[in-house]
Amino acid sequence: MTFLIFDMDGVLVDTSTGHARAYQDLWERCGVAGPPYSHIAGRPTREVVEQFTRELTPTPADIEEWVAFKQQRARLQFQAGTLAFDDVVPCLKAIDRAGIAMGVATGASRETADLLLDRAGITGFFQFLLTAEDVRRGKPEPEVYQRAGQRALEISGAKAGETVVIEDSDSGLRAAAAAGTKVACVRSGLRISSPGFLGSFHGLVDFACMLGVTVE
Repeated sequence: MTFLIFDMDGVLVDTSTGHARAYQDLWERCGVAGPPYSHIAGRPTREVVEQFTRELTPTPADIEEWVAFKQQRARLQFQAGTLAFDDVVPCLKAIDRAGIAMGVATGASRETADLLLDRAGITGFFQFLLTAEDVRRGKPEPEVYQRAGQRALEISGAKAGETVVIEDSDSGLRAAAAAGTKVACVRSGLRISSPGFLGSFHGLVDFACMLGVTVE
């Protein structure tokens, strides 16, 4: 039985502009030259902040403040616009009709993930949600997808070879491959060298077709 595990940002919801703006506000506040958002997409905010403010020798309190600042700025951005990609709701409905179970595993905080999935109107499609608070180390470490695979097994009996991760970022693709699951890329055109890599798809409609699911 196939079980699909979706990354959230860049796969289900279009949040890159909001995240990029929030990070830029943070780098300006801290006085550091942060990386382009494409280089850190998919990674937990705390890990990114710790890495790129290291030269400032911040205290734990500083890190807490900066992480909260970035997350609050991002949420303000997300509240202002349409989030779900156009193909998301039709594809999730078709996959659900086909009897394929689904979950979400994201590097976002739980508060942000709940906000985004609720605003996109897609929370009810998923059997579980794993977020940054559920793991010790984020992508590209495999922990979140190892935990997701275990949840899929508990829920449906789907084994590693029957679990498919849908990702868009390099860090997410590497995390899925390291977790031993099958993985497909959508939207970004990225590819990865892995026995379980299923291909790079323009969007979710093409991916659903590969599964044999017809999207109306």
